[in-house]
Amino acid sequence: MALTPAVPHLPETTAYSRPVPREFVHKRAHSEVLLTGWRRTGEREFEVGAQWPRDHGFWRTDEDGTQDPMLLVETTRQVLPLLAHAAYEVPAGFQLIWDHHNCTFAAPFSAVGGAPADVVLALSASQAPRPGARQRRIQLAMTVRAADRVVGTASTVYTAHSPQVYARLRGPGTPPLPEAMAAAVAPPPAEEPSRVGRESAREVVLAPAEHGEGSADGDGGRHGQGAAGVVRRRLRVLTTSPWLFDHPVDHVPGILLMEAARQCAHLAAAPRRPRLTRMEAAFHRYVDLDAPAWVETEPGAGGNRAGEGDGDGERTLTVRVVQHGETAFTAVVGFTTDAAGASARVPGLG
Repeated sequence: MALTPAVPHLPETTAYSRPVPREFVHKRAHSEVLLTGWRRTGEREFEVGAQWPRDHGFWRTDEDGTQDPMLLVETTRQVLPLLAHAAYEVPAGFQLIWDHHNCTFAAPFSAVGGAPADVVLALSASQAPRPGARQRRIQLAMTVRAADRVVGTASTVYTAHSPQVYARLRGPGTPPLPEAMAAAVAPPPAEEPSRVGRESAREVVLAPAEHGEGSADGDGGRHGQGAAGVVRRRLRVLTTSPWLFDHPVDHVPGILLMEAARQCAHLAAAPRRPRLTRMEAAFHRYVDLDAPAWVETEPGAGGNRAGEGDGDGERTLTVRVVQHGETAFTAVVGFTTDAAGASARVPGLG
């Protein structure tokens, strides 16, 4: 998560009547700010307000009038810089690094009403950063409510690092901005958007693996068939996306990796439509922009093949993003499926 410039003071409030300054959520576009304020409710407890639009340019409302649960993922992501700066006085210029980000989603998820949804997040910090420490570690648990109903939870651990420490972590081979964006590999042809619950190729972050891609011994296969039970695809990084690349960064954003995991659930559940129930994401290494990365999936530990059965019960899918032969990101995606034959063209899982 790259920082935007200087962060002003943000007073506590209970009004939640306007978006917070974009600097607090590391966004350049005012339209992408979801949070509306914060206040402290205890020594390590906080409340954060948010507003979800009736429809979003990327996290789209389902045709049945249900919000995309990835809105919850992005909302809880925006909480991280807000709390770091407003509550814990992490300076501007520090880089925030995810360790893990786990979310659960109510079923059914939040329904769209006649106006944007006012959302309230209750936060508890079980680990708070020590002022002046070289590494500031923050551990949060969140409960998300919309229309007086719990629609999900999130738990996360992240660290804040000075520019000097971040530069050492990235290493001398990482191009500086804006060269890093310019050096990004050209995105390969996208998976068919309808197969991953999307409407256009500019929203798709997966690509089919061509023959021999993704492994030294050529086991990628034309359709990405690798080791037993493992399906491999190419990560598709479109740096011109105004949603996933709101501002220049020197790596693939974590929210893009989580969106890739969600799109994998659509492919695994076909021809049924998946409904996201949870996502447990862990971030092990940065995914660089100037080299290809691979997305590997296999059925979860439950042994059920995603998309099989009568549509009842949770399926799980294990997702890995691999680059330079090393695992950079892992996720367990839980979902249920609609009845067989239901449309798989719907963008949202909600």
